[in-house]
Amino acid sequence: MAIDERAFINKKRANWERLSSIVERTKNGGLRRLSKEELPALGSLYRRAAADLAYARQQEANPNLVLYLNELVGNAHGVIYSEETGGWRRILGFLRVGLPDVLRRRMGFTIAAIIISVIGAYLAYALVHKSEDYLALFLPEGFRSSFDGWKQGFADHGDISSAEGFDFSSQLMTNNTKVGIIAFATGITLILPVLMLLQNGEMMGALIAVVQPTGHLTSMWAGILPHGVAELSAIFICGGAGLCIGWALIAPGKYSRKDALVIAGRDGAKMMVGTIPLFILAGIIEGNISHASLPHWAKFGMAIFQFALLLFYIYGSPRRPKTAAL
Repeated sequence: MAIDERAFINKKRANWERLSSIVERTKNGGLRRLSKEELPALGSLYRRAAADLAYARQQEANPNLVLYLNELVGNAHGVIYSEETGGWRRILGFLRVGLPDVLRRRMGFTIAAIIISVIGAYLAYALVHKSEDYLALFLPEGFRSSFDGWKQGFADHGDISSAEGFDFSSQLMTNNTKVGIIAFATGITLILPVLMLLQNGEMMGALIAVVQPTGHLTSMWAGILPHGVAELSAIFICGGAGLCIGWALIAPGKYSRKDALVIAGRDGAKMMVGTIPLFILAGIIEGNISHASLPHWAKFGMAIFQFALLLFYIYGSPRRPKTAAL
C-alpha cells in the first residue's frame, strides 16, 4: 500500500520541528544549552525520526521528504554521538565521511557548473579562433602578456626559483579562494555564479584559440593540468554549491523556500569549505611545478594521478549509515 504522504507529514511534523529546534539550540554551546525537558526529548525524538526515515525509504516516499529526514536525522545523530569528540576528530570525520557524502549527493550541480564552463569555453574559442579581434571581449588588457607567454611555450622554459614559486603560489591561493567564495556567496542570485563560470570558461577557450596556431598547445596543457585538476575541480565544486543554493530558491520542492535554502545552504557551505585544500594544493603546484622544465609525461601523469585520487576520494570513501546520512 502506497504511503499517504500528506497524512504522514501532518502526523509527524510537530515531532520533526521540535527535534530540529532542539538540534539548532545545540549549535552554540552544545548539549549544555538544552533544558531539563529538552535533553531527554532529544534521544526520543531522534529515534522516532530515524524510524520515520526508515519507513519513508521503505515506502519509496518522495525524494524531497527522504532528503529532509536524512538531514534531520543526520544532524541529530551528530549532536548525540559526536558531542564528546574533540575538534580534530570531528574535522577528520567530516573530511573522511561528511564531505564525500555531500559531494556525491550534490554532484549534479557540480556537473552543471562544468557544463556551463564548457559552454563559455566553446563560445570564446569559436569567436577567437575566427579572429583574434574578439580576444578583447574575453580577456582584460592586463592579461595579454600572460597569453603571449603561453603562445611562446614558456611553460617549458626553465625552473622558477623557490622564492618566486612561494610568492606566486601564495597569490594564487588567495585569488582562487576568493573566486570560489564569491561563486558560493552569490549563489542565491543564481545568475552570478552562472556568469562567473561562463567567464572562467571563456578565458580558457580564448587561451586555447590563440595558442593552437603556434604549435605550443601540448606545452600549454602541460603547464595547466598539473595544478588545473585541483584548481578547476575546486572552482566547479564552489560553482556547484552556488547553483545548489540558487536552485533551492527557484525550485524548493515540497519544502518551504526557507527550509530549502537552509538545507541547500548547509550543503553548499560544506562543499565550499571542502575546496580549501584543493585551492592550497593548486597554488603550491602551480607556483613550483606546473611551470618547471619537467617532461610533459611527468606533468600529465601528475594530473591523471590527482584526478583518479579525487574520484576515489568522492566515490570510494566510507558511506554514512542510512539512518545518519545527510
